[in-house]
Amino acid sequence: MNKRKVWFWVIGVAVFLIGGLTVGWFGMSGRLPWQGGDLYEDPQGRFTMEVDPSWEQVETDGRYSQFKVTDPPLNMYLLVLEASTVDDAFSQAFEIVGFDPGLLTGGDVANIGVWQAYTKADSAGLSYGLAGQIVGENAYVLVVKADKPGVTAESPAVNRALGSFKVTGNEENVIESYADLEAMVQQHVDRLAGSASVAVVHNDEIVYTYVYGEANPIEGIPADTQTIYRYGSMTKVVTASALMQLVEQGLVDLDAWPGIYVPEFPERWNVTVRQLLTHAACMPDEERLVTGLIAKRGESLAPLEEIFTNYVKDDLDLACEPGKVSNYSNAHFLALARIIEEVSGEPYETYVVDHILTPLAMQSTHFQLVEASERYAKGQWPAAQTDALVAQLNKYRGPGQEYLVLQRGESFSTLDDFRILPPWGGLLGTPGDLTHFLQMFLSNGRYGDIQILKPETVADMQEMQKSTNGSPLGMGLSWWIGEDDFGTFYYHDGGGATIETHLRYYPDLDLGVVVMGSVNGYQSDTIAEGLVSAWMQEK
Repeated sequence: MNKRKVWFWVIGVAVFLIGGLTVGWFGMSGRLPWQGGDLYEDPQGRFTMEVDPSWEQVETDGRYSQFKVTDPPLNMYLLVLEASTVDDAFSQAFEIVGFDPGLLTGGDVANIGVWQAYTKADSAGLSYGLAGQIVGENAYVLVVKADKPGVTAESPAVNRALGSFKVTGNEENVIESYADLEAMVQQHVDRLAGSASVAVVHNDEIVYTYVYGEANPIEGIPADTQTIYRYGSMTKVVTASALMQLVEQGLVDLDAWPGIYVPEFPERWNVTVRQLLTHAACMPDEERLVTGLIAKRGESLAPLEEIFTNYVKDDLDLACEPGKVSNYSNAHFLALARIIEEVSGEPYETYVVDHILTPLAMQSTHFQLVEASERYAKGQWPAAQTDALVAQLNKYRGPGQEYLVLQRGESFSTLDDFRILPPWGGLLGTPGDLTHFLQMFLSNGRYGDIQILKPETVADMQEMQKSTNGSPLGMGLSWWIGEDDFGTFYYHDGGGATIETHLRYYPDLDLGVVVMGSVNGYQSDTIAEGLVSAWMQEK
């Protein structure tokens, strides 16, 4: 047996999803693949990080490192400080780089991995992203500033760089068995709260499952394999699969302007359907699209046509030049859902249920909160950030409400069941159901006796897409493309308030893995890689 080792960093490896923060806590973000870059080493040896070769390092006075990002136009500042709290570290960082925190408003906050992260804006409309963590006596801080109004403080390259961030000298563990994997999952859940559930599928068979934690900490209800979690942005690959069925039928042209199909699509946006699928259309995310569009049991959401019309009606500008970069945005999949509706003549949810979920026998997966409350994992949110969450939600619900908050705890607050706007993050389901979806892709579009996608469609979705200048975008048609010691894999994940999910498959291994959790910060991509490593040793 050829032994392969997967290392996970107990503290040091984290992914800061700036794109998810710029739209509020419920923004569905995807981690982006690293295509290779230059290793940046802290001059004092405290950390390392891969940076994009196109970044320009700016000379400073030595108290921080600065990089200039061209597209989108950003400046990134990295600082290592002595601080006992992240808030204190942020204050020091602003003073050192010369920003006046008194000019900033906002304060969206998220608990992403080991990072505490915020987004803010100034009176000139410039966006700022901040992330910090305390490791020993050091505070590690990132400050990202957009260089022009209307540009969010996000960049796929920055996301990838932070994903490679390693604090020097942190303890490493190795995953060589399912027991090692279970210890990793337990460590993440015990460090935070809630529950996590994982599954491995090989040769059309679920070969391993593991669940740890409580589905409902208030009632002490343990999670099991039937516990339902929010998909988050993994929903996007389901939406893409539905759209590709219409492409197969000749009803949608990937290289056509979306306005051919969607009457309210702005004429001023010169983009293609393919660019929507690869986040290269540069449609901006907006907080009102995400935080303002959630619903509890018994509540309804507006029709997608109304939501999309309201989104585009204010002469909204694109965030960057279409086709040049993959600029992650939930709004792209709202537009794709509208194409599905207009072309099929069916509501988006109905089409997906009838043509994707039902043929795949995904009986516990749905857009609505239709199951008994006990089946849903109750989302966990940091107690210290609950007041800010309530204030953010009250912007859309009115003052004086504790909307979503079931119970405040010492470390985490427990949130009520809720759902998100369907096309980009609205599915809810179990890891077991998601293995059916992976089996379809591992079997060239077939599940059982049903051909759901043509083999050539699966191949098209796996093909690396290119920018207008010919450089790889790091993804196929909705699937991100990764490479590790085990081979090429295709993946998507989800992050946001109470969401930590990851879905990946390796065609050459006929292997797929699913990770789902009820609190953001489990580092689901690391768990997914650990699952593959454990399977390789125990198969």
